[in-house]
Amino acid sequence: METRVSGGIASLSVLLLVLLSQSVVSRAGFATTVPVSAATATSVAGSLFPVSLAVGTRNVFMTDPEVVYIDDRRVGLQLRFQAYENTPEAGIAISETGRALISGEVGYDGRAKQILLYEAKVDRLDFDAETDLTRQLRSEILAAWQANLTNPIRAELPPHPFILPFKEGIQDVSYEKRSIFIQVYYP
Repeated sequence: METRVSGGIASLSVLLLVLLSQSVVSRAGFATTVPVSAATATSVAGSLFPVSLAVGTRNVFMTDPEVVYIDDRRVGLQLRFQAYENTPEAGIAISETGRALISGEVGYDGRAKQILLYEAKVDRLDFDAETDLTRQLRSEILAAWQANLTNPIRAELPPHPFILPFKEGIQDVSYEKRSIFIQVYYP
């Protein structure tokens, strides 16, 4: 009979240990990594467009972003753009279109909840028509890029349906082996 009592106490002790360990695990939280395909990254980036930037007296209107995985370090953003100026009183009406590719290394600022792009550069800035005006516009746009470039470039997390379920738990965003990964922690 003593064996049964001690066996019962042992069983109760084991049960208590199991319950305690489960409660400790549930308090420890849960971490996971969410892979992001180029198509999903394109959809997320698209939620931040169109974008319009002033370049001197002209404007650059950007649309149709497409995320491309360039190499093992850099992620690119291809987009359509329109460089334009409409100043009727000065007799100016300019509208030139083209495609651009901007690239950089991905990072994340957890405190500010911002996606970072380090060492960003304009890889390509091609106008649909090559003229003296578009060559001048290209020079102006690249000069404005250099004058206003910050390292890193910062972007707020977009309110995209892919991001919303785990937005508050994002700990890091990285880029490895031509894939973006979001590290998420659920407390």
